[in-house]
Amino acid sequence: MAHKKSTYSSVFWLILNLAVGAMLAVGGIWALQGGGDFAADALKGLFSGDARKIVLIVFGVIELLSGIFIIIQFFIGDRTGSFGSALKVIIVVVWAIAIVIADFLNGHFLAPNFLAWIYTLAMHLIVLGALLITRD
Repeated sequence: MAHKKSTYSSVFWLILNLAVGAMLAVGGIWALQGGGDFAADALKGLFSGDARKIVLIVFGVIELLSGIFIIIQFFIGDRTGSFGSALKVIIVVVWAIAIVIADFLNGHFLAPNFLAWIYTLAMHLIVLGALLITRD
């Protein structure tokens, strides 16, 4: 029975890593195109003008590289060393800050649709959890 549990864990770990890698890579591409995912949108709200463009480009590159490193890790192993881990820590910190700003400080939980806020918060926390679990 323990062998099956280990096999299931490996498959789930693989799926989660691929999903997080793809999410980060696509989010990075979108950020470089001027759009972005939830974290990039939160960063846009903190800055304006040229600073906004620079921060969005830098974060987009970080997201894209981190996503690519997570995906290629399955084929070449962990050859990125601490560089990949450092990028992932930056993403986790930005994502956590985005949750606090967007989900709490903007007053969305005071909106008439409390259930929608809980659902959105849960989705953001699931992604944060996946980012933390796949960090290494």
